[in-house]
Amino acid sequence: MATATEAGAMTQRALATRNLLYEAAAELFVERGYENTTMSDIAERAGTSRRTAFNHFPSKGDIPMLWTRLRADRAVEKIAESASADALERIRSYFRLLGDMITAEPELSRQMLLGWTAATGPIRYESQLLTDLTPLLEQGREQGCIAPTVDVAEAARTLSDVYLGAVFRWVRDQEASETLQAVAGGGIELVLSAIRSRS
Repeated sequence: MATATEAGAMTQRALATRNLLYEAAAELFVERGYENTTMSDIAERAGTSRRTAFNHFPSKGDIPMLWTRLRADRAVEKIAESASADALERIRSYFRLLGDMITAEPELSRQMLLGWTAATGPIRYESQLLTDLTPLLEQGREQGCIAPTVDVAEAARTLSDVYLGAVFRWVRDQEASETLQAVAGGGIELVLSAIRSRS
């Protein structure tokens, strides 16, 4: 049995290996595309065995799932720094931060989102966006900036759907003149306007 120190070291090693695999996958997805990259390719680029790669990511689709979650986690961390701010502004900031991260690396984002879709991410991942948005909407109701009659779960689902629709439109039409922020921002504002308290 491993000592606490050995267990900690193994965890650090496992985390380092996972990060190597993730970075290798990101490079390959940009170079070759998600569909044209195999787990064997990822393992080879990371300098690990195929078995090790599958131990960390049981399927290739788990990599874009992690990519998506990491971005959402970063956005949540950033808006947590402004916990006293108006909830509606925090919701806007959450989506702006996500958009900034997505557009900062357009080809990587495109490939990860294609992989996320191929791995049924929109079906499996909705609950994570809802988890991020629900406390913000509840805070807005407590602050009085969101109408007390608003169904928070439905509002979170609608915001999620609007944002994902804008992201997929951006993936499909990257040559379009509208930015992701403009497309997503307009939809988000429509929803926020509908749920805003009138008093």
